[in-house]
Amino acid sequence: MRACLIVVALLGLSRVAHADVFAFKDLDGFERCMQLDHLVEKVNTDKGSQTRLLSPLEIQLRCIEAAVKLVSASKNKDLTMDFIKATKRLTAPENALDLIGVLVDTSIAACNDLVNYEVFIKALSYPRDNTFYLPRARSVVKRCLKDKEFKKDFLEEQDKSDAHVAANACQILLEEKLVKSCKGGK
Repeated sequence: MRACLIVVALLGLSRVAHADVFAFKDLDGFERCMQLDHLVEKVNTDKGSQTRLLSPLEIQLRCIEAAVKLVSASKNKDLTMDFIKATKRLTAPENALDLIGVLVDTSIAACNDLVNYEVFIKALSYPRDNTFYLPRARSVVKRCLKDKEFKKDFLEEQDKSDAHVAANACQILLEEKLVKSCKGGK
């Protein structure tokens, strides 16, 4: 009886949320995608198919991936900024890094927007061994360093009291040959 209830519950889930949720065409669809708390994924293999329940974070990351494709094609700065703000509101702010990267490719001045700069700092607050957010942050920050105002502000990050932010900022600045060393040997 209990097994039947579980199967019925999973079947009910698969009817409510399915893969086309990632095919949204606008901000409202993106927000609905980001707010899903369950999704049953069916994967075809050579031996048949398997299903698994995606976690809310897995769903959100796929929603963001689809949003990156959507806004990249549009090249609309305002639309991209709306997606960034929605991402910051609906998940961890640092999950907006790829969207900010798209915006920066369209407008380098976007690097100086406080909404985006806060995301950089949040991503840089992770320990150096973080392999998810730090590479994304490094990539976008390095592009932003072409902007004089951003570079001036970012140079100050190596002096921040947050040790991770200071160390990660210093590492980026060293890689870009904008500093020869960091204060405190960082």
